Amino acid sequence: MGQMRFALHRRDRIPPGGLPRIYVAGNEDIPWQTRTRWEKETLVVERGVDDSGYVYVPWLVDGHGQYLLGTSTLIERDRPYLLDVELARGLIQRLRSRLFIWEWLGMKTPPELSERLQDATKLFSRAATNQRDVPAAAESANRAIALALTVSEHLVRAFSEQTIGSRQRQTPIASLMGVTLGPAAPPVAVRRQLVDACNIVQLPVGWRAIESREGKRDWKPTDEQLGWCQTAGLKVAAGPLLRLDDRGVPDWMYLWEGDDDNLVRLLLDHVRAVVSRYSGRVHLWHVASRVNNGQLLSLSEESRLNLVAQAVQVVRKIDPRTPIVVSFDQPWGEYLVEQEHDLAPLHYADALLRADLGISGFGLEINAGYWPRGSSHRPTFEYGKLIDMWSQLGLPLMVLLTAPSGDLPDPLAAKTIAAELIESPEMPQQDSQLVLASTVAPLLLGRTSVQVVLWNQLTDHEPHEFPHGGLFDGKGDAKPTLGMLRDLRKACGG
Repeated sequence: MGQMRFALHRRDRIPPGGLPRIYVAGNEDIPWQTRTRWEKETLVVERGVDDSGYVYVPWLVDGHGQYLLGTSTLIERDRPYLLDVELARGLIQRLRSRLFIWEWLGMKTPPELSERLQDATKLFSRAATNQRDVPAAAESANRAIALALTVSEHLVRAFSEQTIGSRQRQTPIASLMGVTLGPAAPPVAVRRQLVDACNIVQLPVGWRAIESREGKRDWKPTDEQLGWCQTAGLKVAAGPLLRLDDRGVPDWMYLWEGDDDNLVRLLLDHVRAVVSRYSGRVHLWHVASRVNNGQLLSLSEESRLNLVAQAVQVVRKIDPRTPIVVSFDQPWGEYLVEQEHDLAPLHYADALLRADLGISGFGLEINAGYWPRGSSHRPTFEYGKLIDMWSQLGLPLMVLLTAPSGDLPDPLAAKTIAAELIESPEMPQQDSQLVLASTVAPLLLGRTSVQVVLWNQLTDHEPHEFPHGGLFDGKGDAKPTLGMLRDLRKACGG
């Protein structure tokens, strides 16, 4: 068993509950199953292999909040690494590498940002060369981390502005922006704001919503929402037809748990019924979500993969022309730290692509700032790296994004999910959701491979999964993020 050892100046840099979320990843950035423990004052990180790797740690950054930061490649050694220094080294190395790629693509880096990145590098150098004085080295390292994060946000904004401007000069940006609707039609006031902010919406057509009582499909809510979308001139993505987690089937279906053949038959019957009813009236079929890590009753990984393949074939047979996407949750694969899976998210997608089923694109569901069942906040430039990796598959991408606007108790949200916040030291008036959306959304729209961006939760005013993740709050009022997304879409010509 491989083992890495770390010293750190202050244990409280790792937030409460953060120890089980530390992991080691290999060259492909895929997490290994990892166990972490304290051995007196030393942090011990163990995994089943002894290769070198990147160590990812949830870290409280002064003025920024909680981020998942990664080291550069580390080898095993008896002497503990100073974790503060290694996280600073990793962040600055990753940022400089990403900036090199962007400049190679034509980005013009503002001189003041180059100077501030150099300042962060000098702080890191001071920390790296003074590690015998642990408090002093840790202070310099954490100052370097905070400054590098600030610089990275400005660099992402500059890159996004230049990329979007370049795309607009060549051809109008055709990317679609919208939101996933809830089970009932939104109030009139909400509809008006959505029409102003969106050019696409995702219509929920899951089995649980359509057939809450066995043998009785209720199409009325879906028909009403679809009718409103068509009247409003909004494009419609229908789905996910199959949601491969514990919320993907009606409550009555648990009576059939263990009967995989019957479960698959009923799931495919649902797909067939929905596509037959709405074929020709939607613009995109979102066939399956949470394909990689959803725990759908007793279905194994192989069974879930076969189910998705069969569902795609059913949709293609009934509606051969409408594009089809399949989406993956937690695309960085954090869940692999504790769960044993044969395939990482990208490997699932590659297997489906090689099957030549006629899939038109892949979706990435990023519920940022949630744990469990979400993804930790990461430096924004890491989203660009993620898109680059998935773009290598050669298919268009749809990104489903959510982030919390607060972390107070949310009585209508899932009880097991906690929200984690970030902040912008230069714009303290912005809430965490707006901080993330205002940097990530432009970065996504600047990438030609990203053709659809959906906010993954409409409102906190009705039962929902992610605390404070909606574009409308618990009183039904619009959050600042909605206005930002509206202005961004219009600025891009959408």
